[in-house]
Amino acid sequence: MSSPVINQDMIQEVLSYLPSSKIGKFRLLNKECNKRSYESWFLNLNFRRTNYISGYFLEGYERGYKVDTSFVHERRYLENKGVSIDFLPQGEGKIKACDASHGILLCVNDTGPIPEYIVCKPTTKQYQIIPNPKVGSCDMSLGIMVTGLDPFRYKVFRLSKSPGMNRSLRTFACEVFDSDSFMWKRLKNLRLPRIDSLIFSNPVQASGFLNWRSRNNNVIRFCLKTETWSFLHTPNVGLFPELVRYEGKLGVIRHWINNNQEDVHGLWVLKSTFGKSWEKVKNIKSIGIDHIVWTPSNDFVMLSSWDRVCLYNINTEKLDLVHTNKALASYVCFPFCSDYEKVNLDERRNGLTIGN
Repeated sequence: MSSPVINQDMIQEVLSYLPSSKIGKFRLLNKECNKRSYESWFLNLNFRRTNYISGYFLEGYERGYKVDTSFVHERRYLENKGVSIDFLPQGEGKIKACDASHGILLCVNDTGPIPEYIVCKPTTKQYQIIPNPKVGSCDMSLGIMVTGLDPFRYKVFRLSKSPGMNRSLRTFACEVFDSDSFMWKRLKNLRLPRIDSLIFSNPVQASGFLNWRSRNNNVIRFCLKTETWSFLHTPNVGLFPELVRYEGKLGVIRHWINNNQEDVHGLWVLKSTFGKSWEKVKNIKSIGIDHIVWTPSNDFVMLSSWDRVCLYNINTEKLDLVHTNKALASYVCFPFCSDYEKVNLDERRNGLTIGN
């Protein structure tokens, strides 16, 4: 007796009523379900049927100093429902990392003699001050990832340079904070080959990994579950590779000029979570705004330049302006998607500094 055929339309209809945090489990059913759940029509339907918000936190800087932090709704005709980080303890807190799928931010308030590390959920105005890292050094890159929902659990990863390390971008101190133990753990230093070095940036989160790009166009990956490193090469096609997340997987976008002298961005994704082989997905025609920072769905990309932030529909080649930058200001963008369900972030649990 043959197995019944799965009705994908029926599955998508049921999924559209679920909160975004629950949909991830059902994306594992099959490839078709996963792909359709990342299409903009489904995400728009899910948005209308659930208490859910999607957009971007933009931090503006002038001459290296933060001037403002604002939330911009992905759908410009809708209000942002008061989403901000103004509820955090007094001080000029800066967003340092974001779990874009669960609406959890890592902020650092460094206005006082001792920095404060704060994990928060802006939609519910909850926050938790966590202990200071063990290594007293300069933050080079921070990442945060929700690792469990029931009970709620997250991990924070920190790359830094301790005073005794050389000044190259090849050796870093590594630490992981686990909300379950409420402690930082020091890991072995990350050491890159002599012929390579890390590009300082916010890591791209995909499939349980934090991912950085090196100057030799390699991917440097850290698995938060196993707390181990791995390395792989980006596709050897085109120039200027950029890491993105596409349909939950790690993607790479590379640029070249085709036979018609047109600028093209090619998108590749990893075939499997733990593999090293890339699969070509599609070409994205260049429209003069070169920096692709986010793929909110599999048919839209977010583009950023010094003066504007836009959403580009790959299928219709239509460009929508999301935000115009102020004069003389540069912006750091943090994609943000969240529901309004409270999580276990105890505001009264203040972090104590852990000695070196």
